[in-house]
Parts: sequence; structure tokens; C-alpha cells
Amino acid sequence: MAARRFVDGKQRVRIVDVAARAGVSITTVSHALSGRRPVSEATRERVQRAIEELSYRPNEAARSLRGQPTTTVAVIVPDITNPFYPQLARGMQDVLSPKGYQALICSSDAEPVSRREIVEQMLARRVDGICISGYYDDHTDAEPAVEAGVPVVLFGHRAPYPGISTVTTDDIGAGRLATEHLLSRGHERIAFISGPSISGPSISGPSDVGPPADRVAGYRAALESAGIADELVVHGPVSREGGAAGMRQLLALDHPPQAVVCTNDFVAIGAMQEALDRGLDVPGDVALVGFDDIDAAALVRPALTTMAVAIRRQGQAAAQLILDRIANPDQPPQATLFGTDLVQRQST
Repeated sequence: MAARRFVDGKQRVRIVDVAARAGVSITTVSHALSGRRPVSEATRERVQRAIEELSYRPNEAARSLRGQPTTTVAVIVPDITNPFYPQLARGMQDVLSPKGYQALICSSDAEPVSRREIVEQMLARRVDGICISGYYDDHTDAEPAVEAGVPVVLFGHRAPYPGISTVTTDDIGAGRLATEHLLSRGHERIAFISGPSISGPSISGPSDVGPPADRVAGYRAALESAGIADELVVHGPVSREGGAAGMRQLLALDHPPQAVVCTNDFVAIGAMQEALDRGLDVPGDVALVGFDDIDAAALVRPALTTMAVAIRRQGQAAAQLILDRIANPDQPPQATLFGTDLVQRQST
């Protein structure tokens, strides 16, 4: 469930609440607020009445959005140094460039406040669309854009905030397949190094957010099907340093795991390096599986077994969703799901 925002101790009224009260779509409310598309007088009055009844305060960045298209699309990513995101942006540019559009890349450092500020800054620049990627569960960051009638695509989420299109990977299926691969290699004590935990201890229950939560769910499903109740989930930053820290936690246990699934290749490479630095053999002492199949996965030694994600194709799909919504603002949000493939290398 998306996090609720509070102002002066009261729950913030959102555009979805106004739409429900007025009996219209979120798109219609955003058109009435922004003035970018014609709305009948009767509908405008219903929207205005709902706004007054709910004491709704439209976002100022959304209200100020006027003028001609700028042929730019903002792409907000959590960490531009992760090779996953340049590939994603390249896929978007494949589709945007032939139509005269350019992608504007912004790195949020995975901070919710930063994401919100970037969205509002991009609206001030009058971008024509916004794509947001990252491991988080607060879709209200995109509210100002929805209010402004600007198309939004969210990467990595199956249950979006109303009015937002999504491009996602079948992370549950991928997590299950990665774990089943390790089970087929004879491993029974299998751990998962996941993304940040909302709260709770480092080795904990299902408190992940975004894609890591689904990948962990697939991991748990595979263990359950195999009759294995002993699970180990470590939370930390989605980075090489986070992978190394997670591996240190796991190796400090009385009974370290025989194999580890990592939430992405960056994390897996960090975990692998930590294991090798301790004199362990990969995969002899501990086997590793990553996600994404970035270029570095094939370059490290031993080469990393990973779940290949169609990164560039996902970027292309996201850009096409943006262009479709620009051409037809009343088109309902779309959800696009991509599968994954196991690429077996030397780490398993």
C-alpha cells in the first residue's frame, strides 16, 4: 500500500479522492486543473465542487504547468552509476529520438524527498512526460505530475497509483526460478540479499519494498515448494557495498548459507568479492545468482549466473507509453510485464 502523506497532522487529500468524489477519472481532474485539455463546464463545476468539499489543495507545480510542449521526458533513477539505468535510458532514447524527443536523466540517490523535488523541478521545466524508477512504495511522489496531466510511467511496480502506467518484470517468477536453479544444484540452505528494509532487523521477514519484495516472494515460494522452512533474508543498500555487507552478515552465522540469491548484479558482485576476499571458493563454498545481466556480470571472475532482464526493451516500452499518452491523453494507463531468463555462468 502506498504511504499516506500528512499535512499539519491531517491526512492529505489526493487527486484520486477528488476524482472519486466528482465521479470522474483522474485524467479529467488533471485536465480541469491544468487547462491543457477541454473539459465541459458541467464537469468542471463538479470537479470544483469536490475540491471545495474536500478542501483539496492542488500542487503549485502542477497548477503552474502551461505553455507549449518542450519535447523532453524526465527519467528519474535512484543511482545513475548502476549500469542498469543507462541501458534503460538508452532504450527510451531509441523510441524518443525518432519522434523528436530527448530524455533528461535525473539521479535521486533513492531518497523519497529528492524524488518529489525532482518531479516538481521537472514540471517547472515543462517536461512532456516523466518516468520514475526505484525501490520504494510511495507512489505519491508522482502526484504533482498526475495533477498536471503529464504522463507518468513507473518502473518495477505491479500495483500503481491510479493514473500511472507501469513497466515491470515478473519478479516473483524470476525470484522463484533463481532459487529453483540453486535447489537443482543440490543447495538447501539458501539466503537472499535484498534491498532496503522499511523497518526491523537486518535478517528479517517480508519488509522489502518494490521489486525486491517480489523477488523475495518468489524465493520463499521456491523454498516452500521444496519443503524448506529455513529462510535467510538480509536487507541493505542496493549496491556493491550493500552486497558485501550482506555477505559478511551471512558468513558470520553459525550455519552460513551454501548459496545466495542477490537482488541485482551489483549486489551479487559485491557479495562475491567479499566471499573471495575471505578465501572462499565461488561456487564451491558459496554459489551466487544475481539479477539484470548487466555487462559486468559476464566480465567478473567467476562469471556471474544471473536472471537476464530485458532492460533496453523495457526502456523502449516505457517511452512508447509516454508518447501514446501524449498523443491521446484520455487513454487509460497501461501495464506492461516482461519475463526473465536464467543465464548460467560460473558462479553456480
